[in-house]
Formats: sequence, C-alpha cells, structure tokens
Amino acid sequence: MNDVAVYCGVSYQTVSRVVNSMPDVAPPTRSRVRKALEELGYRPNMTARHLVTRRSTVIGHVTFATRLYGPSQTMINLEEAAKRAGYSVMFAGISEENVEEIRHAVNELCSHRVAGISMHLPLQIDLRVLRDLCRNVPLVAMDSDFGFEAPSVLVRQEQASRLVTKYLIKLGHRRIACLRAPLIWRAARLRYEGWLKALKAARLHPGPCVEGDWSSRGGFAAGHELIKDHQGQFTALVVANDQMALGAIRAFEENGIDVPGDVSVVGFDDIPEAEFFRPPLTTIKQDFVTIGKLGVQMLIEHLSGVALSPKVHFITPTLVKRSSTSFPPGSRRR
Repeated sequence: MNDVAVYCGVSYQTVSRVVNSMPDVAPPTRSRVRKALEELGYRPNMTARHLVTRRSTVIGHVTFATRLYGPSQTMINLEEAAKRAGYSVMFAGISEENVEEIRHAVNELCSHRVAGISMHLPLQIDLRVLRDLCRNVPLVAMDSDFGFEAPSVLVRQEQASRLVTKYLIKLGHRRIACLRAPLIWRAARLRYEGWLKALKAARLHPGPCVEGDWSSRGGFAAGHELIKDHQGQFTALVVANDQMALGAIRAFEENGIDVPGDVSVVGFDDIPEAEFFRPPLTTIKQDFVTIGKLGVQMLIEHLSGVALSPKVHFITPTLVKRSSTSFPPGSRRR
C-alpha cells in the first residue's frame, strides 16, 4: 500500500480508504488509486487483515466422497454461496469413515482460524465428539446427523422416497422393488425407509431389494442380480440415485426387458444427464443451490450473533415425471 501511495502521490491513509471502500476520497483520486492498484498487482494480505480485525472471512467445509454427485454438488453450491457473501472456503476432505480422521480435519481447519465450519458428513456414525471440538467455532450440519442438536440444513429424504413410491402405486404398480445404496449413508437409509413406509401405508408387501454402491457400474450389477433372482416379481423399481438407475436400465435392456413397458424405473437427484437417459428418467430433484445458500446463511447469522430462526431448515425435494415410468404391463389404462 505504501508503494501504491508513492506511485499515485497520495497518502497511505487515502490508499487504505480506497481499498476498504470507505468515503471521503474524491472520485478522480479514487479512480487513480484503483488504476494503480491494478497496474502494480496489489492484493490485500488477508492473514494480516484477519489479525487486525480479528475476523476471518474463510469458512471451513468438511466433506466426504466428493466423487459422488450429492457431496460434490453440496460442496460446489456452498462455495458459490460463500463467494456471494464475501467469504472464501477451505475444504477438508476425509477418505475414511472414522471419527479420528474427522477430528484431524476439524483441527486442521481450526488451526487456520476459519470463521466457522460447515460439515457434510452423511454417514451413520457417532459424531458427538464434534460438540467439544467445535465448542468455540460456529458449526452447521449439511444434510447430516451429528447425534446432538446443531444448526442444520436437512433434506427430507424419506418424504421424497415416499413421494416417488406413492407415484408408482398411483400408476397401478403393486410389486415394487428397490435398489438401495449402503445403509451407512444417512440418505440411503432414509430413502430405503421411505420406500418401505409408502408400501406399508398402501398395504403392499415390499418387492425384492438389492444393494449397489451409488455407481452406474453398481446399478448395472444390481440390475443383473434382480433379473437373475427375481425376474417377474416386480413391475417397478425405486433406485437410490440416478447413476445406479442408469446402470439398471442398461442391464434390463441387455436382457430384453423394456423400460417402462415391462418395468418402470425411478431415480433420485435429477442429475443433468437424467433427462437424456433412454428413456428419460423419472426422478427426485434435489435443490443443492438452496442447501448451499442456507448453510452459508446460517453460519453468517451465527457469526453476527443473530439468533438462528429456525435452527433447522428443511428442504423438500420435488418429483420430476419423465417417460421411464408408466402403468404396469397388462394394465387397461395403457
């Protein structure tokens, strides 16, 4: 800043006012200083600024399995929302599902004096240790259950699964199978339970259920397993995510099973490619933009000392109807 002041022939204080968007600087001088800042490649030293103001503009984010669509979209939209609010994001990914690795990630972020931490850890593990680890750091849960009360943004996963299963029942399906994901995942468990509850409410017995690993390859293998062990026992299939639905549809196609003529298929997430599947996929749309926005909003409110109201935000996904679903085979309504 001293270099900029000398270059422009103004005081250090004038440069400081321009950098910090303060008043009392004549427009021509402000313009000249801004031009000099650009020409000289000035960038504010954020570490020094944090030490002076005792206020960090960095949000920490702990996440898991970012190769998967849900975690990656949560991370991307959180970062976009943070940027709009004037914050940057420091990421700490964990590779194993254990408390020690999570503890290490949190300590690493705290050592960088982040303003607050958002966590997308959608696993069925006991995370009560976070209550003590983050005692002096604002914390927000992103579609995760920590085992204790915390500011949270939660997706109504179970309700969405009930919604899509009820849609199949309304079409006339009575034998509805499930391709679930590993139940250590919170979303997988809730989507599985939603399928079961919708069937129970309709007084229907659950159809066959197999498990995949969230991937298209896993869905392809699970589709073959359904054909091998349960062919003819179901007319519709609820799948835990769109990628596995893609794999299952490919397995059905290879075995001469028409979708939706023989089996209706529904997915979850509404990935950008879902409408271009063959056939286009009926699925549940997740609002990842709002998840990121609310997560950042809650952290900023916490930092500002504003009473969080509500302390938990619920987001309800929506059903997107496409041509991978129809009436069951032999139905008069076809």
